[in-house]
Amino acid sequence: MERKAFARSLAALIAASSAFIAGLFGIGGPAHAEIQLLSAAAMQSVFKEIIGDFERTTGHRLAIRYATMGAITERVLAGETADLVISSTQSISTLVKEGRIQAGSQLAVCKTGVGIVVPSGTPNPRIRSIEDLKRALLDARIVLYANPAGGGAAGIHIASFIEKLGIAEQLKLKTKFGAGGDVTEVTLAEGGGALGMTQISEIVGKSGADFVGPLPDELQNYTGVTAGIPINAKSSEAVKSFMTFLQSPIATAVIKAKGMEVCRLPYKHLQLHKQLI
Repeated sequence: MERKAFARSLAALIAASSAFIAGLFGIGGPAHAEIQLLSAAAMQSVFKEIIGDFERTTGHRLAIRYATMGAITERVLAGETADLVISSTQSISTLVKEGRIQAGSQLAVCKTGVGIVVPSGTPNPRIRSIEDLKRALLDARIVLYANPAGGGAAGIHIASFIEKLGIAEQLKLKTKFGAGGDVTEVTLAEGGGALGMTQISEIVGKSGADFVGPLPDELQNYTGVTAGIPINAKSSEAVKSFMTFLQSPIATAVIKAKGMEVCRLPYKHLQLHKQLI
């Protein structure tokens, strides 16, 4: 029932989003384009639900390549091109400093924390304190998170606090790694006794997954998600419209539904993006 109600709410927001975009930038002309988007895997569940609405509203198309945030930094520095890059705020800031993203083109989209997932139908551990989490990790049959070597912000953070908790050796033999963006799916495939840790946006709303809750406050780590325009990207009305769409009612509703916190920008900042693109 909740999913049906959410679907109805999204449908009701489509018209408002369309008017928002058209009114702000005068979209609706005949020129349609394909946007090459290099995006953090943390946004995958959001984009699955909103891209169809964007494409129907504007006539533009999105070709999306997903990667961990760390990998995105390395790939852009190595010369990979795109019309728009969405990564962690830290990643985009690094790329601005390195002259790969246009200074001043950044758009703060949202932020997401790290949460815990177990397969539906299995016991949900108590996670209210650091000691609760430590006990849950030690009791789990399998512990899963993104491979820190892949550069993902969540995986690096999780490996760091496991080390600080003094249980890295005890977990070593029962730890498995996801590639980034697939930790929930790997956790579900492992079945009973599996405990996964990943960004909340990669847990909420996935069939067969129980979102146990966020990490305790003392261990929580929020990752900002920011869009930026590559330095050599051509001026594009399509990119402009997509960046605006990310601030529209339908996009922000889905972002919130996926457990993320929306970063809203004043209208004048959207106008700045209009001038920059």
